[in-house]
Amino acid sequence: MSFGINRLIILAIIINFSIFADEEISTLYLDLEKAEDIGIENSPELKMIGSQQKIKKLLVNENWRQYFPTASIRWDRSSSIIENTADSRNQRFTLNVDQVVYDGGRRSLALDASLGELALAKYDVKIALNKLRFKIRTLFFSILSKKSQLITLERSIKRQSDQLFYANRELQLGETTKIKVLELENRLNEIILQEKTARIDYESQIQEFKILLRLKSSSEIKLIGNILGDVNYNYRNFDGENLINLASNFRVEFDKARAEHLQTQSKYKYAQTFYIPTVSVGGFHGYRGDEYPPREREYGFNFRVSMLLGPNSLQDTGNYTSRNENNDRFLTSSTTLGIYDNLQYQREIVTSGNAAYQAKVNLNQIGDIIASEVKKSLNSYRVSWDAMKQADENVILFEKRIQIKEEQVRLGEAPRTELAETEIRYLEATNAQIASRLRFMSSIAELELATGLSLDQLGLIKFGEVLPIEKN
Repeated sequence: MSFGINRLIILAIIINFSIFADEEISTLYLDLEKAEDIGIENSPELKMIGSQQKIKKLLVNENWRQYFPTASIRWDRSSSIIENTADSRNQRFTLNVDQVVYDGGRRSLALDASLGELALAKYDVKIALNKLRFKIRTLFFSILSKKSQLITLERSIKRQSDQLFYANRELQLGETTKIKVLELENRLNEIILQEKTARIDYESQIQEFKILLRLKSSSEIKLIGNILGDVNYNYRNFDGENLINLASNFRVEFDKARAEHLQTQSKYKYAQTFYIPTVSVGGFHGYRGDEYPPREREYGFNFRVSMLLGPNSLQDTGNYTSRNENNDRFLTSSTTLGIYDNLQYQREIVTSGNAAYQAKVNLNQIGDIIASEVKKSLNSYRVSWDAMKQADENVILFEKRIQIKEEQVRLGEAPRTELAETEIRYLEATNAQIASRLRFMSSIAELELATGLSLDQLGLIKFGEVLPIEKN
């Protein structure tokens, strides 16, 4: 009986282990669109900016609230105990209302500044989203280039291994020399070393990609695509001035610079109005007495003026109170002078003034900056296209040379070492071809980013079937 139970326990452990093993080795296949969606969904930076946008909306609501009266309910209680006299206890319930009637436009300036901050938060989301997509796209293309390089190197290793095999056979038959076989081995070792280095770079970039997408370190990912075998490249001739005009309409940096200029100007003007007094009026209505609830009605009005005198604050208040059916009336006033209790007013003026000046300079220069970015990306796009076509032609020539060398080796007209040397040169040409395609793909993304278009909106590259990497 116990033996059967032990077998069931062991079987359960094996099943659980197999389930966990299947979970660990599950592979996530990613194309460019899916990778960008995952990166955007998991990005803590975008979530942080989104939460900041909510905070800015709350700040706008707070500044809107300043235009409306403030109300409060107050309950005062007092007790007096004096020797040889009756104890005195009083209670007082009042509803108080205050309204600012004049503040020199500070409420409007504060509202404008908060609206400007809300607009900046919206632009920050768009800019951060474009930058994140560009990072994902650039690293995705780089990984695909390493993937294509590995495929090419593995094919070259296969060809060189075949040549070394035939050379050893020829050495046994006395048709070649030991030094030539060693030369072939050296060439093969060079290619193997390149393959090992490329694979290290590939695996390293895969880990970087998982970090960028915020994936678990234990996850396995495979990127769909091969920039040598299944990507269609297209070229269109763009006019530089048209792209600059396009950027002026679509680049959010223009709107952000304008919003930042308005926002900083509002803050600067607000800081400069420190000396303008704030005038408010208010009133109250309630009941007082020594019983609960109190029954004696009272009401009153107040008038308050507050202002800053440099680093000092001044407040003057006047109050009118009526009680006992208007038979008891009181008029009181008070003036308070705070001494050096507002030293920060100068710092706020200087800080906001510097920010307003920088925003103005940025607004005046943003057009030239973006125009230069468009010209730079357009030039990179054109040059990288020409370089890619040149690299493609160079690879075709080397493929023909390899075919000729293979035929010459087969006929005994050339040694196998010459074929190995041609293979090394062919690998260099292929690496240059991969690098040129990577530059062209990156230049397209840079051009779309510089003009304010959505990535892939130009439609110059299309992905097709997947070509997987076969590990040794």
